[in-house]
Order: sequence, then structure tokens, then C-alpha cells
Amino acid sequence: MKILVLALAFVFSVSGFAQGSAQAAPENRVTTTFKVFGNCGSCKKKIESPFKNMNGVESASWNKTTKIFTVTYDKSVTTEKKIKEEIAKVGYDSEEVKATDEAYNKLPKCCRYRDGGEEHHD
Repeated sequence: MKILVLALAFVFSVSGFAQGSAQAAPENRVTTTFKVFGNCGSCKKKIESPFKNMNGVESASWNKTTKIFTVTYDKSVTTEKKIKEEIAKVGYDSEEVKATDEAYNKLPKCCRYRDGGEEHHD
């Protein structure tokens, strides 16, 4: 029984160590902001969704009022350009990377910022 308890304690301590090491080293952690076009709360969910489990991204948030996207990421794992490309894949433009017309046209009408959108919802 002691061996089982010790083995479990070892496994939990190793898994805790691995989780703690998943954060970027301070010298690799970058926080940046840039404009992402969108209209509403639904846009916010779509813009932020690719980053919920993206390797190297610690946090990501879009402000629908200011249109500013704030992201903290590990620069040894990903880049700002790759992050902008992920946003474009779900239909949203940044100033540097534009969504394809195909991705943009999949957005609900209220989220279509290029043509002014229709009604806004949260």
C-alpha cells in the first residue's frame, strides 16, 4: 500500500511540474495588442475561440468597443503573424492579415463589419 501511495504522489508531483513548465519563460512571454475588425459579442466569441487551447497562447481577449485584441503568447512557440492568421481563418480582418472572402461570408450578417453589419447582439 505504501508503494502505491508513493507512486501516486510521484505521478501527481511530476504532472504538477509539467503543468507549471507550460507557461512561457519570462524572456519568451510577449503581450501585444492590435486592431481586429468585428461588431458584437458573437464576434468576440469567434475571435477569441481559436486561442482557448492554442499551444503557446497564454491569454487572448478582444474588446468589441475599441476593436483591440490583446494576446499574451510564447514567442518561442508562435508569432503575432500566426495569431493574426488564425483570426483571419474565422473570418475577421486585422490591419495586417485579411480574412478570405469565403471565411468572411460565413459570418452571420450582424458580424459582417465590411458592409456595416446589420443588427448588433451581445
